[in-house]
Amino acid sequence: LDVAMLDGFLVGILLQPESVPRTAWMPYVFDAQGSAIPLPAGMDAARLDDLIMRRYNELAACVAAREPFDPIVFELEDEAGRVLTGKAGIAALEPWAVGFANALSAFPALQAAYERDDELAAAVVGVLRHLPPAENADEGERAEYEAQQRDLDRDAPLADLDDAIDELVACVLDAAEITRPNRPLTRDAPKVGRNDPCPCGSGRKYKACHGRSQEPGSG
Repeated sequence: LDVAMLDGFLVGILLQPESVPRTAWMPYVFDAQGSAIPLPAGMDAARLDDLIMRRYNELAACVAAREPFDPIVFELEDEAGRVLTGKAGIAALEPWAVGFANALSAFPALQAAYERDDELAAAVVGVLRHLPPAENADEGERAEYEAQQRDLDRDAPLADLDDAIDELVACVLDAAEITRPNRPLTRDAPKVGRNDPCPCGSGRKYKACHGRSQEPGSG
């Protein structure tokens, strides 16, 4: 994965309904099939691991807090070296979306979830809309792809790359609300007041029975 693809891949991992262990996803950073392969000579594996995990933790904090983040995206240039603007510049999100799609392919739980949930599907499609057509797509598949893109452009038009990035980040955070909801702290049992009957059935007040062990300074 290049840097932009890695960024999308990490977000795809973080949106999985269940946490994916680092040992499970890290091999896919270096090999499309997730095979353990030796790194090129001269590459500092420890340094590389540190940089990847640093970015993973940054993204994880933003996703958990539902805070916007800056995806790693490299602007495109024309043959004269001028940065593409307007709708033409939106294609810069393709590598990020490819990395995201790689995470869905390697760990299909998120894909299975959005196939069952229309709201999640809408959020995920907000990212996958930036995928290019499949290289081996036939004429009919390409026509279907183009029709889907026209529908998306009609329903959620994007003016330029900045607009597209804002929409992509919003879709990621919407997906996080569904797949990784922030659950409030819950108790295994109702809270017992100090003057309530002790749950043990002794007939005494909680503060004079099992609650004594909760008092400051109690042994």
